[in-house]
Amino acid sequence: MNSLKEYENLINYLLSHDMKFSTKWNKKISCSTLLLRHDIDFSLSHAYKLAKKELDLGVFSTYFFMFSTNMYNLLSYKNREIVKRIKSMGHKISLHFDPVAYSEIKSFKKEKAIFEKIFDQKVDIVSIHRPGKFLKKNNIKLFGISQTYQDKYFKEMTYISDSGGRDVMPLIKNYLEFKSNKGLHLLIHPIWWCKKSSSPTETLNDWKKEHIAYIENEIRVNCKTYLD
Repeated sequence: MNSLKEYENLINYLLSHDMKFSTKWNKKISCSTLLLRHDIDFSLSHAYKLAKKELDLGVFSTYFFMFSTNMYNLLSYKNREIVKRIKSMGHKISLHFDPVAYSEIKSFKKEKAIFEKIFDQKVDIVSIHRPGKFLKKNNIKLFGISQTYQDKYFKEMTYISDSGGRDVMPLIKNYLEFKSNKGLHLLIHPIWWCKKSSSPTETLNDWKKEHIAYIENEIRVNCKTYLD
């Protein structure tokens, strides 16, 4: 997959074509507007690396974090501090909500309240994980809160995603050549952009090894009788 240098090249390529990076999802969108979004499905440390790189390049994006994932604990001290650092850089932070994790959609209100209290951040845009019905009825809102698959983001803008490790550069180049009057909604998952590898599987296996090493160290710190 891609390295941080390649991510830098991607950002500079977009800047060279006069794209205007924005974190204002509920403001007027023009043909040069770029809503750069990050859904954090695996690693907050990868998110931090991209946030730092963007700061160095003078651009800002929106980072969506999940409470219901089994991949990380958003409430741990370490992870809370990472999210707060990303926010302090000037990036927007918000919820990556998984409706499949609950029997009732109203559980969103609980997540929203917790997120706003812990991170002192009003939630006015939500990214949906495993969107399902939100793709069939694009304009559904979550108790009055906009979500990223509404028509104004998903149809009235050009939507490009690197989901599954997809190569987005050909799609971006095509967009910049033929974009007409549409802004760009670009979804980038940090997991694919922090280390060069030959495939998405290799990237995920590398992350798995790093994660296991971290867990083993945490076990040692918290349990003196542990023998590895």
